[in-house]
Order: sequence, then structure tokens, then C-alpha cells
Amino acid sequence: MLLALGQKVIATARDAERIRDLEQAGAAVMSIDVTWSPEKLKEVAVNAIEVYGRVDYVINNAGYVCQGAVEELNHQETYDLFNTNVFGVLNITRSFLPHLRERRSGGIVFISSLTSTQDFPGITTYSAAKAAVSRLGEGLKAEVEPLGIKVLSVDLGIFRTNINKRNTNLKKAVQVIPDYKPINDRYDTYCERVIGNEPNDPKLGALRIVEIITQSGMASGREVPARILLGE
Repeated sequence: MLLALGQKVIATARDAERIRDLEQAGAAVMSIDVTWSPEKLKEVAVNAIEVYGRVDYVINNAGYVCQGAVEELNHQETYDLFNTNVFGVLNITRSFLPHLRERRSGGIVFISSLTSTQDFPGITTYSAAKAAVSRLGEGLKAEVEPLGIKVLSVDLGIFRTNINKRNTNLKKAVQVIPDYKPINDRYDTYCERVIGNEPNDPKLGALRIVEIITQSGMASGREVPARILLGE
């Protein structure tokens, strides 16, 4: 979608082979794991900036769900979840901020979830992680907006993505506690009902995000809000 708008794009994934189609379409592609050390991610930022000479906007979209009640997730599962969803996002942001500060322009987008604003039994740890991401974006906006850097947090509704598909972005806690079976069954039923019937188009959602952070299209002439809910 961004390529169709004439934007220069650096697409990233843990395995760059998965996004070679974007390279064929004109994007630069890079392998990035947001759980790499902060030092390595800073090197990644330097390499990314060298691709086109600058980076204008950073889109933080890394994340996955680990299903299970709070008690069912062990320490490592909880740490890994927060490491990707929160600390990885934080370290990517820190890696690019010096470049954006130096130029006194550009922006950062934090992709969060509507689960950050409500109780969602069965994925409470994920909801907590996304709440942290949303608040990180809101607070960062107050810190860097005076420096010319725009920040937007997006609480996404239900879009046609892989987030709820097993063996992709949805994991399950190893420990199973029978008392929590009802809430896990309800979440399983929810996923079965939603997958394939998601009401929101990710391409249209991406377009709206681009318009808002760049203050163009439908958002032309409007201030960039701190946080929005996008989709139902």
C-alpha cells in the first residue's frame, strides 16, 4: 500500500525470506528481531538509515499473543511476551530517536490493540503488554513533540491478520489449570468465530494510519492525536 503511494519502504521481519514479495514490489527488506540486544538494534537503525539516507517514520508493529490465564503463564512465557511486545518496541524506538531528533522531523507509530482498554480474560498478559505500549506512545508524544517528532498510538480493532491464528502469532501457555478451562474455551470459541470473518480491511487501516501520522488525505490539516481506536 505504501509503495503504491510512492513511498520508500523498508519492510522488516524476523525472517526476511517471508517478505521477498515486498522486495520484488520495490521495498527494501531487512531481517530484524526486536528481542535482539539494544546495541544490535542500534546497528540495525544505522543500516536502515543508510538505505535511503534517512528514515522519516518508524512503525512499531511487532507482537504476538500467548493465550492463558495469568496464573497459567509461567515467568518465561510472560517475560518473552513482554520482551517482544513492549521491550522490543521500546528498544527499536530508542534506536531511531537520535536520528529523528537530529532532523527535528518524522514520526513514530505504536500499533496497540483494543484489548488494551478492556478486560479480555484468557489473554490478560497480552492486554497488559498492549496497554503498556499505548501509554508508552502517549507519554513519548509529550516528550518529543516539542522536538518536531510526531507520535501516534493506534488501538486496533479486529483486522484480517494472522494475530489469532495458531502456530503463527498466537501461542498457548504450557501449563493448563482446569479451573481456567471455561475462559480459555470462550477465547477459543471467539477465535474460531472471528478467523475468516474479521470486519476490518488491513490495507484500509494502514492507509488511515499513514494519513494520520503524515497529516495527509482525510487527516489533512489536522493535528496528530496521541491515541486512536481504529476499527471495531
